[in-house]
Amino acid sequence: MSAIPSAIMERDAVRLFGYKVRESLNRIIETRIVGKLREELVERRTKIPGASLDGIYLIQIYEPGGWSQDTPFDNIVGIQASAEAALPEGMIEYVLPAGRYARFVHRGPESRIAEAYDYINAQHGPRPVDIEYWPDIQALEQEDAEIEIYVPVARASE
Repeated sequence: MSAIPSAIMERDAVRLFGYKVRESLNRIIETRIVGKLREELVERRTKIPGASLDGIYLIQIYEPGGWSQDTPFDNIVGIQASAEAALPEGMIEYVLPAGRYARFVHRGPESRIAEAYDYINAQHGPRPVDIEYWPDIQALEQEDAEIEIYVPVARASE
């Protein structure tokens, strides 16, 4: 299994700078647009004061009413930024909300991440957002690559 479940955890809000594109999964695969945005972000992040040089986030925000590989959704590729950092020209700001999340780890190449999502979808069903954190983007296609996946989880009282 490529998705290894971990504990439910509380996450603080995270301020991100990056790029946003609205596309379907099929178009993303066809055009490699998310990969291109990720490459541009990696190239630019060392020049952004207050930006983290650690991993990169991918936020996938889905429309209510269902998802398919042909349904467009918002994709945000971003890096963590400090509270006082100024938004760079040509980028968007997105605040990943604080909340309760289930954390999964996909082990293996990014090109096989669908295996992890098959498992997560069976456990959690449809949801408004998926969050990926790529700790080492240089290793994404290696067999020992790890990608963290976070999905929102409601509290028992919600």
